[in-house]
Amino acid sequence: MTKQRKKKKRNTFIVINILLLIIIGTLVYFLTTDKKEEKNIQANQPVDPLENSLKEETYYIEANLNRYLTYAKDKNLSPSKIIADVNCNLDKEKYKDTIATNLQDNNLMLVNKYYYLTEDYEPDDLITLNAKYNTGINSQMRKEAANAFMEMSDAATLDNIIIKNASAYRTYKYQTTLYNNYVERDGKTAADTYSARPGFSEHQTGLATDINQIDNSFENTDAFKWLQKNAYKYGFILRFPKDKEDITGYQYEPWHYRYVGSKIANQLQKENLTLEEYYAYYIQNKNSN
Repeated sequence: MTKQRKKKKRNTFIVINILLLIIIGTLVYFLTTDKKEEKNIQANQPVDPLENSLKEETYYIEANLNRYLTYAKDKNLSPSKIIADVNCNLDKEKYKDTIATNLQDNNLMLVNKYYYLTEDYEPDDLITLNAKYNTGINSQMRKEAANAFMEMSDAATLDNIIIKNASAYRTYKYQTTLYNNYVERDGKTAADTYSARPGFSEHQTGLATDINQIDNSFENTDAFKWLQKNAYKYGFILRFPKDKEDITGYQYEPWHYRYVGSKIANQLQKENLTLEEYYAYYIQNKNSN
């Protein structure tokens, strides 16, 4: 190859490299400029005070932001109330916007008007409470919950307090009969405030228990006062507390307790949370990240 041809080839190579550098430089310039302009646009956009307030709340969930803002429209609610309501699905329609309960959550499985159990679901570790611990006809509980209940009942006895189960595990079929009877007596709207539709009752989990007497007068007993101070130590929570009826979907029931384990029960006690609120923030939210 002649020197002239070599020189020409080298010059062509140099020109191509220069053109490539120019093209790359141009692309980098426009990409950088676009990002800067995007940041400037975002920086100049007005900040929604409600959005900022929501993000400062303890139980804020980033994935729910749009739901928070949509739910808050035309409502005069505090940021904490907006978050609590949406986290607990109050922006959805009860018994229609539903999903199957995650059985893998075990003692923390959530069953309410948005989470359901299938007709054939039955725990495989049910044990029967004897007469020392039971007064009702639904005397079965899951093994861990039953053992905790008996331990709690024995501890109460030492304080001269009687704690007995009045109704624990219920089959889908039993709940169907019970609910239909309430509907026939009081109408569906009223029945839905205190009785679960079949498949939506946590009694079917084998983790719930109605204690002593299924009546609001139970609130005035020494047994209720003892439970308020001690139930969480044994893993039980008051499932449908006063002033949280909108969150749980049920009227206040001083007799209805649910087993979640002592560690979680202690946390719910300290943070004053319902199971719905805990589940949304500590389980569902964490699993989605």
